[in-house]
Amino acid sequence: MSPEGAHMEILDLIDTLEELVIQARRLPVGGNLVVDRKRMLDVIDQMRLAVPSDLRQAQQVLETREQIITDAHESARATLDRAETERERRIEENSVSREAQERSKQLLMDSEARARQVIAEADATAAAHLSEAAEAASKQLDDADQYSLEVLRRLEHQIESFLDSIRISMGGLQEKR
Repeated sequence: MSPEGAHMEILDLIDTLEELVIQARRLPVGGNLVVDRKRMLDVIDQMRLAVPSDLRQAQQVLETREQIITDAHESARATLDRAETERERRIEENSVSREAQERSKQLLMDSEARARQVIAEADATAAAHLSEAAEAASKQLDDADQYSLEVLRRLEHQIESFLDSIRISMGGLQEKR
């Protein structure tokens, strides 16, 4: 489906929803409405299908970003746990506990640095995908606006042609009188 078609279809479906609310019966108490549930759910399902793929992709990018960040945090925790275990083992095994503590601290700093790097990379990747999705969505809206403008111009031209034809016909009828 073209971006213009999806945009127009969503607008049509929103109009349909509005029409359902307008046609709904008002309850005598409380001002609530009774709407046709099946029709409302059908329109909502159609709206879901009409959502442009760029928006779905942006949502997937966000979910992927969250998963990457979660994985990075888990990896960092696991690395920190391994570093702590290694530090304790070295302290127990070696008589030179100072060396073991320094190595453990270095592993801990390396792990933290790696975790920060992985998180920064995940954020950068997610930001790039979000930016691309936003640009694509903006372009689709611009394309839809341009298409609407072209259709309206063509419609204006046709109406002007019809008016000219009507005026000519009216002139011809007046000349016959």
